[in-house]
Amino acid sequence: MEKNYLLRTVSVATLLFFQLGFAQVGVGTTNPLSTLHVNGTMRVTNTDNTTTTTKLAGTCGQGIIADVKIGQNLTLINNELSAAGTDNSTYKVASVKLTTLAANQVFDNLDLQLNGVNAGVVVFRLYGSLHNFSIRGIQGGTEGRHIILYNSSPVNMKMDHMISTISTNTIDTIGTATSTSGIGTVELVYDGNASKWIVISIRD
Repeated sequence: MEKNYLLRTVSVATLLFFQLGFAQVGVGTTNPLSTLHVNGTMRVTNTDNTTTTTKLAGTCGQGIIADVKIGQNLTLINNELSAAGTDNSTYKVASVKLTTLAANQVFDNLDLQLNGVNAGVVVFRLYGSLHNFSIRGIQGGTEGRHIILYNSSPVNMKMDHMISTISTNTIDTIGTATSTSGIGTVELVYDGNASKWIVISIRD
């Protein structure tokens, strides 16, 4: 008799365990609509600040918690959310060596690592060129991406107008090809709708 009672007790406990394990639980509500449904305020204390956060969370109109995407202009590094790699008062600068083997060398689909190690860089200091050169296309353009190419060599840097071999990397100089007379800068912004770079200024 005792064995049967013990067996029934274990069976009921096991059944309750599995029901609770897979049921929807409500706190402050008798009609839970999610695995855990809290109707009211929620407080979390003594969080583990050593855990590295990789996502943000937010709620929809129904209160359901979901991941929040981080846009290209923001970064989440070491649990700190900030403007991508910089702030509005400073420009990050990266040096890129361009080796020219002959006069008027063409750099098509130039890879500046815009979506990699240089994601937060605005100013690119181009150095090492011994001959005049032209840039025909730039990889990694995204909507609103702003870059400044600083030609630090005493040679001409030319922007070729709309002739890149990859259409999404093309440069629109708003007219004919544009070049610096020696050391100078070219400022560009990427138009995502038109899928091309737009030259917005040039300075010698």
